Amino acid sequence: MRKPLALIVEDEPMIVVDIEASLKQAGFAVASEPSCVRARQILALVEPDVVILDVLLQDGVSSSVAEELVARNIPFVVYSATDIEDRGEAFKAGTFVEKPADDSVLVALASSMARHPRLANTLPSG
Repeated sequence: MRKPLALIVEDEPMIVVDIEASLKQAGFAVASEPSCVRARQILALVEPDVVILDVLLQDGVSSSVAEELVARNIPFVVYSATDIEDRGEAFKAGTFVEKPADDSVLVALASSMARHPRLANTLPSG
């Protein structure tokens, strides 16, 4: 059975390294991209189970990525130090986590949101 895929869309390498390690330890396969353009190229090729998305990237505000995630019904976490107000309606469809946050928060959210049967079966029922 394949691992669930988490896509990290973040342009700060040290943040990516930390989140990636935590997600891999939790059983995810992980891809990361630093820009809107590259993220959209990846989304044209693969269907991630969950996305962790920063608002401000190398090439601007990631609203086009958020819009694509909403259109394709891909769950996402908005992980940013930037307020999402006035940045686009699509961001409101994600779950906002303000930077900095402990990686365990992001992993727990990613695990609960991911569209993957294996993860859903390992989550505690509530």
